[in-house]
Parts: sequence; structure tokens; C-alpha cells
Amino acid sequence: MISAILFISFFVFLILGLPIAICLGLSSVCAILYSGTSLTIVATNMYSGISKFLLLAIPFFVLSGNIMAKAGISKRLINFVDTCVGHKKGGIAIVCVIVACFFGAISGSGPATVAALGAVLIPAMVEQGGFSAPFSTALMATSSSIAIVIPPSIAFVVYASITGVSIADMFMAGIVPGILMGIALVIIVLIEAKKHSIKPSREKATAKERWDTFKDAFWGFLMPIIILGGIYGGIFTPTEAAAVSVVYGLFVGMVIYREVKIKDLFDILVDSAKTTGGIMLIVACASLFSFVCTKFGIATAASDLLASIAHNQFTFLLIVNIIFLIAGCFIDANSAMYIFVPIMLPVCKALGYDVVAFGVMATVNLAIGQVTPPVGVNLFVAISIKIKKGLEVTLQQISKAVMPMIAASVAVLLIITYIPAVSTALPKALAKEGSYTGDQSSDTGSTSSKDAGDGSDSFNTIADYSDLDWPEMTWNFACSTTETSTWADGGRKFGELMEKATGGKVKVNVYAADQLTNGNQSEGIQALMNGDPVQISMHSNLIYSAFDPRFNVVSLPFIYDSYDDADAKFDGEAGDKLKEILGEYGLHCMGIAENGFRELTNSKHEVKTV
Repeated sequence: MISAILFISFFVFLILGLPIAICLGLSSVCAILYSGTSLTIVATNMYSGISKFLLLAIPFFVLSGNIMAKAGISKRLINFVDTCVGHKKGGIAIVCVIVACFFGAISGSGPATVAALGAVLIPAMVEQGGFSAPFSTALMATSSSIAIVIPPSIAFVVYASITGVSIADMFMAGIVPGILMGIALVIIVLIEAKKHSIKPSREKATAKERWDTFKDAFWGFLMPIIILGGIYGGIFTPTEAAAVSVVYGLFVGMVIYREVKIKDLFDILVDSAKTTGGIMLIVACASLFSFVCTKFGIATAASDLLASIAHNQFTFLLIVNIIFLIAGCFIDANSAMYIFVPIMLPVCKALGYDVVAFGVMATVNLAIGQVTPPVGVNLFVAISIKIKKGLEVTLQQISKAVMPMIAASVAVLLIITYIPAVSTALPKALAKEGSYTGDQSSDTGSTSSKDAGDGSDSFNTIADYSDLDWPEMTWNFACSTTETSTWADGGRKFGELMEKATGGKVKVNVYAADQLTNGNQSEGIQALMNGDPVQISMHSNLIYSAFDPRFNVVSLPFIYDSYDDADAKFDGEAGDKLKEILGEYGLHCMGIAENGFRELTNSKHEVKTV
């Protein structure tokens, strides 16, 4: 019944025309009230949803995009690309596609790209290029949707924060799919130009003209290179890269191009704050919605249903694409990520599909959603741009004109979906050995069957205890790490073995990132001690030391000579003593393992005993 309350109220609010963030938040509150749970979890969950270091990249990327837009980079990019391809049939429309890809790499936002380029390129395509107004407006909207696929992408940042994959891997994985989407749209332009016998809009530019316009646009091209090169070169993290992009944008806008004045900064900061506030409100409310789905078993039930229907990758990916394409028609990319990814990710991993490729596939789906009627956000931005009278386009006209472009984008989507190497080849080639985060597939989870590291099958073997008259029950497993961590994987393997041992009587739900206690690890331990709502957990000794300082022994320097030595001590007398301490708190410890030990080199006195 709670799931019915949640989704019915969500769709009612959506039909009433409320903003998507409010729909997500209010429907979650309705479900929480119906369940009788305290409303205090609303604020804590919304806060924990946005208080992530990774998400700090979002306001910086938004700000840097706004600075570069104000710096006049769009007209410089248009001039350079026009000198390269403007002399070809349909040249100005090809310029539109290429410039949208470049500008998207600077702004990371589809609507922002439409707004920055549309006022210049839409009239140019109609008056100089000879294209119809509906086609020109639709092309501007569709090519701008590539902005959330080509890095740096806010959608990739959100996906990485949900799944725990590397932002750097996601950024590099988006480059080739973004280029393919651009090529598909260029093909549509060439077909349209041939169909209507459209002639080139300018003479072929000289080498000098191209060089001059390239020099003028060079600083704009350099920005994504600095961001991606810095991240993969290990110079800074993705979040730091976002901050660097702001400083670089200010330098280019105020010193090189001199189009950003001190007086402009206030308006730029206000616009950036409004955009960031809107995104963060969506993330906060979507986090609450996701928590409600998790807490009341909706996400698990949906994931189990999906797993029961999709027995292979082909079927699973087909279902996922249909869901994302439909969802993209009604809700924005960030909300869709929070609603659907936690449900789909366990099945994705169980079927052995690359997690990074899955994120790119989801993002391309949602990029297509930005131009899919009835509520494609890019369409509305494109038709609302103030342009010359007589060039205005209605929603019906643009909806008809955009269909061939959607079809081309879907064709690219199918290639990306069923040939994941299109997305993963580049990040795998650039990642250092063992650092690629997409291969998290079939080694864990409820369907896992990979052998233990020692080559034996003991990891997958458990005796049959189904004759012990187990009552049907569900245990909640909590850990402080993310869904894709080895700790969460261990919880899923434990659940698989418990179901096998008890004849299906005992089931285990895994709640990563301490979801049941709003991300608070200490409260997670307290919930374990109380036996409600957590029955099993995997946590660091540092958290237990908050309850009993004797657990600090695990982090003392110089006690362990090696990893094997640490394991031996925890398997022996030291481990038995720590288990006794846990027993004093009413906890039964099933095992202790080292998770990396510490050897502090700045201590003058080595600690030899406890």
C-alpha cells in the first residue's frame, strides 16, 4: 500500500504541473506519513543526499559554464567551425551540431547550450542556410542535448555519486558516444540538405581565415582539455577540476577576451546559484524518494521483478532503454538517475554488464528525453528564444521536425547499448592497471558464482540447515560504503548463502551507505545494538571505537609487520578478545579482517604491545 501511495501521489503532483523536485519530495512525505514513520528522517535524508564531496563539482561546473558563455566563447566557436565546414552543403547546420558539441563540453548543460547558441544559429540556419524554421529549431535543441553526454557532464557526476564509479572513467566514456550522436545528426542534416537542394551558404575559407578564427577560439577549446587532462594526469580530482575550470574561465573572460567585467560577476553568480539550487533541490528530493523506496522494500521488489523478467543482457537492456526513454519524456536526467539506477544496478551487475557503460547508456537515453515531446526541456527552451518575427515555431511544429533526429539518436543508443566497448574502450585504455571502475559485474550479488581467491569453491559453499525450522524473516544488512563496494558485495553474498542454507526462509536486504540511518555510521552501529532496523553490519573499527576506545588498538602503528601478520592476529587471540568486547554490547561477531593497516612513520616510539 505504501508503494501505491508513493507513486500515485507522485503522478498526481506531476499531472498538476508541480516542479519535479516538489513532486518527488511531497510524494515521499505522503508515503512516510502513511507508514507512521517520524518526519525527522525527511530533513536528515535530504541533507545527506546533497552533502557529498563529489556533488561539489556541480556548482563549479555550472559557474564555469556561465562565465564562459558570458565571455563570448560561443560566437568564437561558431566563427571557427564555420570557416571549416560552412562551405559544404547544409554547412551552417553542420556548424550548429559541431559547435553544440564543443559548447556542451564547456557548459555541461543542454538547456544552457540551446540558450547560448540558439539566438545566433537558428536565424542563420533559416536565412543563410535555407532550412525551415522548425527543422532549424529542432536541430538546435537536439544537438544541445549532447551536452550531458560529452564531458564534463553534471549527469555523469550524479551517476558517479549514486554508484561509486570513477567520475574520470565516466567522463572519458562519454566522449565517443557524444561524437557518434553528433555524426548521426550531421547525417540527418546532409539528408535534409539533399532533399531540399540546399546550397552552401559561404565560400571556402582560406587557411589564414581558419588560423585566425582558431587562435580566437583556442582558449575555449583548451578548457575541456585542461579538465580531462588534469583529472587523468593525476594533477587534481574531478571536484578540484571543476574549481580550476572556474578560475580558468575567469582568466579567459576577464584577461584574454576582456568581455567579462567586474560588474557582470554578480549576475553570473546569481544565475549560477539559481541553477545550482534547482539541481541540488532535485538531488535532495530524489535522495529522499530513493530512501523511501529502499526503506519500505519497493526498490528491492522492483529489482527482483526486473531480474525475474530479464534473464539475459539483451532483454534487460531492452527493458531498461524503454523505461529510460519513457521517463526522459517526463522527468529530468538527475531525478531519473536517483529513481531508477538503484533499482537497475544490482541486476546490471548480476548479468555482468559494465557499470560505466550502463551509466553512459542511461545518460544517452535521458539526453534523448530532453528533446522528446511532450515535455522535452530543450524543445521548450528552443521555441522560447527571442528571435526575428516570422521565425517562431510552435510546439507541434518542432515536435514533428524533431522525429528524424530522435530516430538517429536512438540508432546510436542501440550501438552504445549492445556494443559497450564503444563507451569503455577509451577509459580502459587510459586507466592505470586495476583502476578502472566499470568491471564490477558478476563477481558478487545474489546471482554471483565466482570462486574465492584461493581457487577453492568454499566461498560459494554452505551446508543445508533448512531442517532447523527457520521462521520466515528478513534481515537488514548495513555497511558504510557504497553500493558498488566490496563490503556491500559481501553483504549480498552473505544473503545468497543464507537463503541457500535456510531453504529460502531467511532473506537479507543490503543497505549500503548506512541508508537506514541517514548515512550516519555511529547511528548504524547503535541500530545494530538495538537490533532494529539493522540486524547485520560490516563497519570499520574506527566507528566501534566511538563506543569503546579499546577498538583503537586496530589502528595503532607498528603492531603489524604485514597484511598476513594482521590477519593472523585477528584470527587468533587478539580477534577473540575483540569479539569478547563486542559480546559485552550484545553483538555476535562473525569475523574480523584487516582493511589495510597503518604504519605511522612520524612516531618516535614504536608500539610493541597493547
